[in-house]
Amino acid sequence: MVTMRTLVKTAAYIGIGGITAVLFLKGRMEDRVRSQVYYKDSLKLLRKHPGAITLLGEPIKDLGFDFGQESQKYGDGRIEGFEVPVKGRNQRGKYYFWAEHKDDKWNITRAELELNKEPGRRLLIHQSDR
Repeated sequence: MVTMRTLVKTAAYIGIGGITAVLFLKGRMEDRVRSQVYYKDSLKLLRKHPGAITLLGEPIKDLGFDFGQESQKYGDGRIEGFEVPVKGRNQRGKYYFWAEHKDDKWNITRAELELNKEPGRRLLIHQSDR
């Protein structure tokens, strides 16, 4: 017969292993998105924008995003309002970008920054002429 103590230990190990696996897979999926051209190009726009640099402070870093939520914003060669939490030396915010895939190239069509201290107000970082 198996003791209660053995069952609890086994359940704990399985739980820790499961959580570790989920976090590992989440990190791998985020890394795949971060390596995409549209993601890198959009963050370059943010990091070069004088207003964003002043408000956030340097260095500007992207933080983990909700992959499940953001994956719903893809479709038909478009990305609509992808949300990336960002932080700088001065404060934190959310960075939103829109992109289109045309002629085998990703183009950032719009990018906005919303600061946590001023929800509802956004700084326009980039808007394409189309």
